Amino acid sequence: MNFPFFSGKKNKEFYLGIFLKEDQGIVMIFLKENGRLELVDREKFNYTNSWENLTNDVDEALYKLEKNLDLEIKKTIIFVYSHLVDTKIGDIKQVYLQKIKHLIKALDLQPMGYIECFEAMSHFLQTGDSSSLTAILVEIDKTQVGIFTYKGGKIESKNILGRTGDIIADLTEGFEEVKKRSMLPARIILYDSDNLDDTATKILSHRWSSDFFVQIPKVDILSEDEVINGLMDIFGEQIKDRSPVKVEEESPSQENFGFLINEDIVEAEKNFITAPNWKHKFKELGHKMLAVLPMKKQGKFKFDLSGKIFMIVGILIIAMGLFVNEYFFHKVNLTVYLPTQLLEKNVKLDIDYRLASASADFSETANTTGKQDIGDKAHGSITIHNFDEKERTFAKGTVLQNSKLEFVLDADVKVASSSLTADGSAKLPGKTAGNVTASQIGPESNLSKSQRFTFDGLSSATYFAVNDSAFSGGSKKQIQTVSKKDQDELKTAVLNKAKNKIPSIKIETDEAIASSLSETDFNKINFSKEIGEESSKLTLSATVDTTQYLYSKKLFIDKVSDLLEPDVKNDYSLEKSNISYTTNKISKKDDALAIDAKVKAKAAIKISTDDIKKSLLGKKESDIKELLKSQYKIEGYNLDISEPLPIFKNYMPFFVKNIILVNSSL
Repeated sequence: MNFPFFSGKKNKEFYLGIFLKEDQGIVMIFLKENGRLELVDREKFNYTNSWENLTNDVDEALYKLEKNLDLEIKKTIIFVYSHLVDTKIGDIKQVYLQKIKHLIKALDLQPMGYIECFEAMSHFLQTGDSSSLTAILVEIDKTQVGIFTYKGGKIESKNILGRTGDIIADLTEGFEEVKKRSMLPARIILYDSDNLDDTATKILSHRWSSDFFVQIPKVDILSEDEVINGLMDIFGEQIKDRSPVKVEEESPSQENFGFLINEDIVEAEKNFITAPNWKHKFKELGHKMLAVLPMKKQGKFKFDLSGKIFMIVGILIIAMGLFVNEYFFHKVNLTVYLPTQLLEKNVKLDIDYRLASASADFSETANTTGKQDIGDKAHGSITIHNFDEKERTFAKGTVLQNSKLEFVLDADVKVASSSLTADGSAKLPGKTAGNVTASQIGPESNLSKSQRFTFDGLSSATYFAVNDSAFSGGSKKQIQTVSKKDQDELKTAVLNKAKNKIPSIKIETDEAIASSLSETDFNKINFSKEIGEESSKLTLSATVDTTQYLYSKKLFIDKVSDLLEPDVKNDYSLEKSNISYTTNKISKKDDALAIDAKVKAKAAIKISTDDIKKSLLGKKESDIKELLKSQYKIEGYNLDISEPLPIFKNYMPFFVKNIILVNSSL
């Protein structure tokens, strides 16, 4: 038997949450410490090929989280949208279940079960409002719409419909089924999809028939953060009283996921059941009452006829039993939901940073895209004609033209001047033979004989040339070569690969990475081919360095807390654990990081935990609500009484140590 004062060890466990929708998901890491569950970090991802690459997609998201936190998590809870669940068999549809099983096996995870999102949302809303839920929950995914009708905290109908481009038509179809059985609640709650504001506007602006709503329905939107908080709350409720235990290896025949309900703790570690309900929790075997054993007689007792000694002994035994029960077993878990003051502010703070770096070798190969013509130039002999009265020398390299083709002299050629015939009736040109080579490669320069050539810049009537025989030797073909574009694209591919796969930089739990400032660059580069070299493939082998800018989240929160403190009401207090922020921009400024962030915080009303406990000692459960409201301004609470004796079932314990009080925020 474990007594409270013999156990002071704090339990600390990490859990992995995987929230799966139709085409995207969220991987979350939860920390359970001192009975409280909180969200440590999360990573949202889109499926790269529907559910086919689910394992790789989750693995990549999980890698980023575990890299930042430097830990490995096994215990896993699955959250799903309801259209992924087969209502007839009460389990995840086989097509999705097989993918989840493969994911669990491939990543070596320990499945604890699954929870449908709408159950978490109803729990979240009823806990937040401290009242029974009467509303229509609308769960919108990419191609599916789920409609869940609640009245007085109980679900009355559940419809899953295919989603079209007209959300009003989809809802009308679903509402038709609901109104056949009962009147529709005048409150609609949408959650966790794109364009929720647009959808809400369409619902509010639509003229609903009085058959559906007698007045314009109220439309509320739950943000993604609220959805995640709801999932975390219901999971935390399930494992609240669960102590860390060694998980035994699951037998091959065990296929189901699910939460355990009222099972022996030994068997509970070996078996899972499906269809979790948020009203149930993991439960270990409770403490058994101490048996009061009779005393062995040490001698003879004298009894008077009135039998008073029996009465005294009986009273003492009863008193001892009641004391043992009250001191050890009569316990209460009380969660009070405190009124809060919401604070939002844009802040700009300078904070110290440290640099961390890592490097790795990468290799990447790609097809080349460069093209180049190679071949030989045509050549042949010509005869140059000179009709000028002066001798002319044509230097080596002189350009001759035939249509659009160009040829050059292979050597200097001296041509004599023109002369007259004997009778003086005609002018004869001076003639000299020479050799030419085409300026360009290709067979088009293989000219037939008797072609006429002119000289650039000279009169074609005075100077020209003719080939007495055909030109030959011209040829051309195209080859694949390395281009500068090929090298640039390979460098980009290697850098992108390095950003995702480079060994993680060890960071402290308290640190955050200013990812927008991360620098990834080459340390060494070696290409297998040079630009212009003939090749169909190009390989880049490189060493890549990455540099990260890290800063302390605790220090940042401390500075934010100081900025928000003047805005907190006098009777409220702001806990640093209730401060969250999202960065708008981070820039490097001298020796510090300039962080521009949007901060959200909740300040809770100040209370004295000890005073509340003392005021509740021995009180009836029915009196608690009025006492908390009148004395401490507490509107909502959740009470769980553990009492073996029925006569004290509706009473608070008589010892302060047996009241476990947890503060929460509305």
